[in-house]
Order: sequence, then C-alpha cells, then structure tokens
Amino acid sequence: MSVNNQKTQQTTQQAESVSRYRLDSLSRLISLRSFLCDKIFHLAAALSLWVVLLLFLLALRVRMEIIVTISLFWWLLTALVLAYEYLRRRRFYRPLVVNLSQLQQAYLILETLEPPHFYDGKILYETLLRTDKSMAENVQAYALQSEEFREYVEMWVHEVKTPLATLSLLAKDPKVHQQIKRLDDYVEQILYFVRAENAERDYLVKAVDLEQLVGSVASRNHEILLASHIDFSVSGLNQTVYTDAKWLEFILNQILMNSIKYGSTEIHISAQDTPKEIILTIHDNGIGIAEKDLPRVFDKSFTGSNGRKSQQSTGMGLYIAKTLCEKLGHQISVDSKAGQYTDVKITFAKNNYYKNVI
Repeated sequence: MSVNNQKTQQTTQQAESVSRYRLDSLSRLISLRSFLCDKIFHLAAALSLWVVLLLFLLALRVRMEIIVTISLFWWLLTALVLAYEYLRRRRFYRPLVVNLSQLQQAYLILETLEPPHFYDGKILYETLLRTDKSMAENVQAYALQSEEFREYVEMWVHEVKTPLATLSLLAKDPKVHQQIKRLDDYVEQILYFVRAENAERDYLVKAVDLEQLVGSVASRNHEILLASHIDFSVSGLNQTVYTDAKWLEFILNQILMNSIKYGSTEIHISAQDTPKEIILTIHDNGIGIAEKDLPRVFDKSFTGSNGRKSQQSTGMGLYIAKTLCEKLGHQISVDSKAGQYTDVKITFAKNNYYKNVI
C-alpha cells in the first residue's frame, strides 16, 4: 500500500473517530437522564407541593383511598407533562445531533431540520438561522474578493509575459536567456496556482497525443537542456490519452524543470500501455529524493533536504502538479532513491467517461 493511501486511510479513520465521539457526546446530552437532571428543580417543586398537599389532606382527615388516588393522579400528570416535553425536544434535537455528526459541512445543519414547536427550540432555530445568514454573507464577500484577486493575478501574468517574451528574443547571452526562462516559468506557476482551485472553469478535455505533447515540452526547454548537457530521450509515446493538453504540458514542464534543477544528466520519458491504464514515466538520474522526504513531496511549499541545498526550490511545482492531476482525474506518484534516480509517474485511466462527455 502506498504512503498516500495509508495517509488517506488514517485521515478517514480519524474523521470517523471524531464523528463517533461527537455523536456519543451529543447523544448523552439529549438522553432522558440528562433531561431529568435539567428538570430537577421542577421535580423538586412538584415533590414539595405534593408533600404540602399530602399534609393538608391528612389534616382534613381525608380518607386514605382518596389521598392515594390524588397522589397517583398528581404524579401521573407530572410524568405525562415531563414525557411530553422530553419527546417534543427529542424530536427536534435527535436529528440535529445525528445530522451534525454526519455532515462534513456542519454549517448546513439548518437545512436538514424542521422548525421546532417549543419555545427554547424556536430561539435556537432563529439563532442558527441568523448565524447562517451572516456566515453566508461573509463567505460571499470573501469569495467575491478572492475572485477579483484571481482575475487581477491572471491579468497581471498575461501582461508580464509580453515583456518577458520580448526580453527572451533580445537576450544574446545564453545565461541571461536561461534566467528569463526561469522567470517565465515562475510567472506561469503563479498563474496555474491561482487557477488550481477553479480548474474546472479552464480545462478542456480531449484526445491528446503524448508524443506530440512531450515534443512540445522538450522544444520549450530545448536551450536549457543543451546548456545543461542533458541527454534527453523518449520511447513508447505513440499513445493517446484523454486530458487537457495545456494543463498536462504545464505539469510535465514542472517535472522536467525539477529534473534539470537537481543535477540530472539523463532524462527519459516513456509510456506504458496496460489493459486498464496508460502510465507516463519521467525518469532522471539526478540526486534523487531522500526516503524520509518521499511521503511529503506533494505537500504545499515542502522543499525537503534537497530544497535546503538549492535557493531555486519553492516547493510549489509538485504541489500544483498534484492538484491539477486530481482535478483531471489522473494519478501522480514519485519513486526515488537518493543519489541514483527519480521516477515520476502519471497514470491515465482507460475508460469511456471522457469519450462520452466530450
């Protein structure tokens, strides 16, 4: 079992444990025992009045049969009133407790409840209603602000790319050209990061030829591959996958830049066709990744031991690549051995889903 699967199972188990704890603790609050403890003052008052009534009846020398009848009627009426109050509250609070423990978005709890018909329940329901309304207004304002910021960043990136492209054409020194290329990659990384949360709005899934797409990535990095004296090769790329070409090109470019950045002299990209999936592998012979860092390579801003040796590392490339792969329905994994190699695998499932929706 992979480390990512183990982490997912642990997270799921923890969530289920927390959910059970919430359900148990809240269930105790709506138990009959808790209700009676809350009504202890009413029970004490009923007992005191019954004792006064009993003494009064004895003082009047009322027959014992009548006293017993009145006492039974007294406590039966008290029990019926308490039972009615308990059942009325339980009818409202029981769904509240169960739904609250099952909902991932607890703030939606009000949508699952019917308005109660008792006084304190009405107060709670109205409070929740106003709280939800206030939260919805704040969330809407935040979403609008976030959307405006995203649009501004996208516009800024597109504006910056024009002078960068001009500088790239004017640059004669290969080293200057490499630095401009790095700057352009970082600018593009910003663009894809702000789009990652709303990737559904931007991607276009269609049949993509892997050989053509990898060729485009290689052409884009042609000069830096030559300058770094990297032996770049491909094999078995005559495969077609269903994905977004632009997103996948960005993902491959991030992986390729990591291979170049961390001292590779050989990079080999290949594809394996299996009955259920197509696996694209990017192999390099760079410095590799320490075993202790492998479980966290896709974490946001994680640079690991290799990142501490290089000022070029941001820890964002693989995080964004992972996010985009999940949006596209692909799987991405890393296998590496320090000082020997790194393999990044992107798995494309073979199914008819995309064929039916495009």
